[in-house]
Amino acid sequence: MKILYQAVIILLFTITTFAQSLPPNAVLKNFRPFDTPRTNGRPGEVYRIDETGKKYIVQDVTAIGHKESDEGDIVGRMYFTADELLTLLNLEFDRLEVIPVEVKILKAKREYNEQIAVDKVLYDNQKVREIIADPDSKYYIVREAILTKDITFRFNHEVVKKIKRGSNSLTKVETTEEVDFPFEIRKKFKKEKRVFYKDQDIRIDPYDG
Repeated sequence: MKILYQAVIILLFTITTFAQSLPPNAVLKNFRPFDTPRTNGRPGEVYRIDETGKKYIVQDVTAIGHKESDEGDIVGRMYFTADELLTLLNLEFDRLEVIPVEVKILKAKREYNEQIAVDKVLYDNQKVREIIADPDSKYYIVREAILTKDITFRFNHEVVKKIKRGSNSLTKVETTEEVDFPFEIRKKFKKEKRVFYKDQDIRIDPYDG
């Protein structure tokens, strides 16, 4: 059992390290996709990752307010892991771990909170001592989120060749011009949903580690 537990820890560490070593995105630097587009996950929400790698929502710290800005249309290249695209778009890849994708986000909205607001609630008011209850978990707070009603993911020929499940959900880009990413999946929602986020780890002592 001990050997199995150690193997799980090593695997989770490898996956986390790999995700952090992805090539830098052309847009939304240091942002990651939510597992699925959602209405929760606003800046101020705290979640934890336990020792097995399972994620739990702890609470939305409503005392930490957030601001909003209209970002217009965002178009550019982003990199995803195969696991991220499996949960986000239900695409399964064969022997392909890093996937370049051209992302087009229409009328994007950015939500964010300021560091001074986070520090005031978590540390000046000692809210962090209430939140961090499990010493074996790592805790994170969402700092920024990107919302939209309309997002498109586009893929190139080489990537599409490596899809072993879910390729039927792709459509061919309608254009008379030659494009580098000619296959796409478009997601449209009735209400704005959060698709990407940027987080920050939190500890009882902010200067610990």
